[in-house]
Amino acid sequence: MILVLKHYKRGNMKYISHIDLLRHFTRTFRRAGFEIEYSGGFNPHMQVNLGTPLPLGISSSAEYLTVRTDVPKEEFLEEYNRVAPAGLEGIRVFQPLTNPNVAGRTVAADYSVAQSGAEEKRREVEGVVNLLSLPMQIEKKGETTVKDVAPLINAIKVYPGRLNVSLAAGNVTLRPDKFVEFLAGKFDFEVKTTDLWKYEQYVRENGVLLEMDRFLEKLEKSNEETKV
Repeated sequence: MILVLKHYKRGNMKYISHIDLLRHFTRTFRRAGFEIEYSGGFNPHMQVNLGTPLPLGISSSAEYLTVRTDVPKEEFLEEYNRVAPAGLEGIRVFQPLTNPNVAGRTVAADYSVAQSGAEEKRREVEGVVNLLSLPMQIEKKGETTVKDVAPLINAIKVYPGRLNVSLAAGNVTLRPDKFVEFLAGKFDFEVKTTDLWKYEQYVRENGVLLEMDRFLEKLEKSNEETKV
């Protein structure tokens, strides 16, 4: 059966690369004694499908991975957390009927960052979401380009001490750390990107953003109806 583990990525683990993260999970599953499905061929490996990569240094309470196993989902979460490294604790396990393709279906994510000085410019900062065009310099592989990021912004909200943004993620991504630094420079306030959290991610269904948990719950419900 298919299980999806929702987990944290925090503490020292927020500095672990996507590839090293995969190694951590395979070792943890072995310590837990889980029988996870392996790939075929000459070099079989444990099939652990991670979600979309998270930039180094960003914490998250909304990461997902998918495996195939016969371990009951309640036992999976309990035994996983018994041996999980600090910073990668499990939050919840889903049992969808079909592979949810979390990485491929993800289209957006919500982030929250510590800030100071944005409250005084709340109207201007939050008004960015209404701009038809927003050129932003983006550095990639040593090259600097200018990209219109306006279509990649879903929401911006200023709270006391925090700035929340909802941005494109997945196949088309706007890096949250770079974007909040861009906003801070544009409107002259400060952000603390070492206190940047991802707390929600979304798929798109019928043109509407749907929280990943709700999406997985719908797939679980389809599983339960099939059993009946």
